[in-house]
Amino acid sequence: MTSKSYFDLNGKVVLITGGAGLLAKEYAIALATYGGKIYLADIDYDKLMVASSSLAEKQIDVNILRLDVSNEDEWETAVGQILDREGSLDILINNAGYTNHTVEENYSKSAECFPLSTWNEIIKVNLTGSFLGCKVAGSRMLKVKNGTIINIASLYGIVSPHHPLYEDCSISQPVAYSVSKSGVISLTKYLGSLWAKSGVRVNCLTPGGVFNDHEEPFLSRFSKLNPIGRMLDKSELHGAIVFLASDASSHIVGHNLIVDGGWTTW
Repeated sequence: MTSKSYFDLNGKVVLITGGAGLLAKEYAIALATYGGKIYLADIDYDKLMVASSSLAEKQIDVNILRLDVSNEDEWETAVGQILDREGSLDILINNAGYTNHTVEENYSKSAECFPLSTWNEIIKVNLTGSFLGCKVAGSRMLKVKNGTIINIASLYGIVSPHHPLYEDCSISQPVAYSVSKSGVISLTKYLGSLWAKSGVRVNCLTPGGVFNDHEEPFLSRFSKLNPIGRMLDKSELHGAIVFLASDASSHIVGHNLIVDGGWTTW
């Protein structure tokens, strides 16, 4: 195998959840560029169609599926449709999750008054959704002894949010988000070690703070706190996602690849 072919994804079928979100499109662009056949899934089909059209303008063709990641039956249906159509599902990216852009009135509540219902909803999507994806897609991958799963975690699954960063800002990071993303990292280690000998690699990608038209004073505060002096440009995740999806990372199992500009180094 040549160095160039390490990253070759030709013929690989890829399912990316949270397909209508900011980062799913970046993952789609990166993996399609290296030959992957992309399926985007999201609970919001209308937004998914918009995302698909946006990618088509960049000459990136994708297939779209509606999927509630917290519903096991819908996972079975979605994975079954892909297998019927393509004959394989080679790469799963568990990207769906609650963020500041998710409509939830209690998302910014402080921990001491955080509603249980909101806690359950975030855990259900971020953590249970990732588990169900691993379970349903992973069971098919195990049968053919081949496959790659990439779970998307967060800085705040590794370290606590820097709470003063969010003072007087319209965004926040609630307790359930941090706990759910920490769980995603643990899930990755558990399944990575369990399935490695069976040919299924499970790893994790942790993006740093991704710039998305953030307001002041958040942006200046973040830049001063991060060693690299700025937020992450979403395109800077292309290399990491291709690396984890491809044979370039063939001996990497249960790993959490952190792309954060040095945030977690101090």
